[in-house]
Amino acid sequence: MNKKLLSIAVAAGVAGLGGVAHAVDFTATTPTPVSVASETTIAPAGTGITGAAVTATFEAGFSVDDSNARYIRIDITNGTWGAQQVSSDMVADDSSGADNASVTFSAGGAATDSHVIYTITSASAGNTVAATNDVDFTPNGGITVTSQESVAMTYQLFETASAAVANDGGALANDSGTLITFVAANNTVADTATPNAIDVTTSVGTGAVFVGGNTNIIGAVNTTDSGAVNTTGSTLASANIEASSSLSVTGDFTFVQDLTAGAPDGTYTLTSATLDSAPNCAGSTLANATSITDTTAVFTTSGINPDIMYVCVNANGVSLIAEQGFTAAYASVGASGYANESTDLTLASLAKNGASAGQVLVLTPGGAFQNFLRVSNTSNISGDVTFSVTNDAGTTVTGVSMGDISGQSSSSLAGQASSSLINIDDLYAAAQAADATFDAAGGKLRVTATGNFGSVSLQNITLSTDNTTFATF
Repeated sequence: MNKKLLSIAVAAGVAGLGGVAHAVDFTATTPTPVSVASETTIAPAGTGITGAAVTATFEAGFSVDDSNARYIRIDITNGTWGAQQVSSDMVADDSSGADNASVTFSAGGAATDSHVIYTITSASAGNTVAATNDVDFTPNGGITVTSQESVAMTYQLFETASAAVANDGGALANDSGTLITFVAANNTVADTATPNAIDVTTSVGTGAVFVGGNTNIIGAVNTTDSGAVNTTGSTLASANIEASSSLSVTGDFTFVQDLTAGAPDGTYTLTSATLDSAPNCAGSTLANATSITDTTAVFTTSGINPDIMYVCVNANGVSLIAEQGFTAAYASVGASGYANESTDLTLASLAKNGASAGQVLVLTPGGAFQNFLRVSNTSNISGDVTFSVTNDAGTTVTGVSMGDISGQSSSSLAGQASSSLINIDDLYAAAQAADATFDAAGGKLRVTATGNFGSVSLQNITLSTDNTTFATF
């Protein structure tokens, strides 16, 4: 009879036939090793892995009767036995029933050893251990490891005791594979978060609120459990390996500071940054910030059950909100027997909902024809203007402020206002000042103007070589 593979979770607490819990079934086509949590601290003198975490099942591989004893040798890598091995560590099936074969300890198996030999016969005359019968092995005292290298186990059935001791490769049957691997019991990543844009199209709180209101998501943190087990084979959850945990989010938080008489006062109310159960920040509050500064919001996350925590902020509606990307660090203090951990995360980014307009043919800087651009704010809201400039090779310089261009006194345009004519030579010089490697290389340019307001127009004007005629694009 071939016993079925039991899952790790079941193996940890449910006895199989004959009272043996099967953690790794080497009779399976693709055996699944036991995954022990890599957060486990390994003592310099070694840490024991026991019970279901080291139980293995093999097929006998060759028939054995009651009168011709055979010898089973078990070897392990990257570990030693946790105690002297004994006869009761191994059971085997024969034709009379489960675990009925006679198995006795023979040699090896000391606490400093990495091999052990057993003698096997069928239970009585007329009974046979078939090649397909199961052999179950749970080492006494488990396996002691001094590192987190994978532990492999090899089963061999020999005809004679001397061959088993010599381990000369002449086995009647053999099987081997990975018994134990070390994997993270949990994994923390930045999940998908889509913030609303900073609203620069509204006439009230321009650039100080978000599209849809003052509340917005700035990131999501997802912690999932892998199903890894402890050193006795029990499945772990984050609560088992973490004594405490926290999330520190970094960014410009000045837009959530408190107001006094309608003006930002440099203080912070801790409910201005929260962890929420829903991506729209309208679910249950999982935690308020424990501290907020201009650059950091810190949350205690110990004991929070949802896998995904949504980081939410509440703008004060007065302080301008910076376009930015947020980062975070999730840190945990390990429970007894588990290591401290820290994971760096890249969260969401905030951008303004300003309008853009482009020109795909801007003439060569310093060329035969003078080329000019003119930007018009066709909305009723004032705001800054920036440019992106792209050469024929596809290289782009972004964020060139209009005020950095020669001849322009300000980056801001009032509602319904237009800039003076911007010589393309001056825009190109400003782009090179922003990125010294940027080069038009004698080619044409593409230019996009972006306004921190709701509607923008970009006109392209060329002057003839005799300075008598304008052409517009």
